[in-house]
Amino acid sequence: MRRRTLLGGLALGALGLALPRSARAAGPLRVGLYQAAGVHPVAFAAEKALLERSAGFRCTVLTPTEVSRGGLAEQDVAVFMGGSGTAQGRALGDAGKQAVKDFVRGGGGYVGVCAGAYLALQGEDEFHKLRLVAGRNLTGDAWQRGIAGLEVEAVGRPRFKLFYANGPIFTPVPTEGLAPYQSLASYVGEIYSLAKGTGPGEMPGTPAIVASAYGDGRVLLFSPNPVLGGDGVLHPELMLAGLRWSATRGAVAGPLGFADVFAA
Repeated sequence: MRRRTLLGGLALGALGLALPRSARAAGPLRVGLYQAAGVHPVAFAAEKALLERSAGFRCTVLTPTEVSRGGLAEQDVAVFMGGSGTAQGRALGDAGKQAVKDFVRGGGGYVGVCAGAYLALQGEDEFHKLRLVAGRNLTGDAWQRGIAGLEVEAVGRPRFKLFYANGPIFTPVPTEGLAPYQSLASYVGEIYSLAKGTGPGEMPGTPAIVASAYGDGRVLLFSPNPVLGGDGVLHPELMLAGLRWSATRGAVAGPLGFADVFAA
């Protein structure tokens, strides 16, 4: 998006079983929350407040300089919230982007929301993408759709709404070295702006939430934002469950469903 996009451990690993990163050290799940140009202050504040009031999580705010200097080494998951994916990637710079990629490839988790999801996709150099996931925005640099609570559906649960604010419309892009992403929930509703180059029929049926692997790490991307909005669209439990899933070592086998990631 232009302005926004172990004695026991070794044994378990040899058997191919998932081992939580947190199992290697007692204590809460360590979340590195990115703060820089391009991170919307409201989205950042909502995520930080959620982590600080939720038992079992420890939030550390990381700037681009801290990321570049190895700040993610002490974290289990990196979180990139909404705003502008291009500005967030530009602020990271080449060293910071490589640090994020090395962290995830080595087994760290990545959770991207809205702009943080755009940031993880494929794209041209001018948009400063991380290129962690084999997908991109369906309508390219036409991203302005609007803000609404949109209905989504997932196998095994009733339809529900999430807060949408110009998030990506995921479409697959075969990418050497990367497995296809897996859809966990899909849009039923839609919003668009003809004046901004987005139109009807583009959103319904496309993924609202996707999961993938990058090296030994796990990637979870939300097109909508589960930690913003009022009654009926606010679902912080999805964020917390998603963080736990992303921080777990193990292959992202398919088919992967909503309950595999977000079950209590």
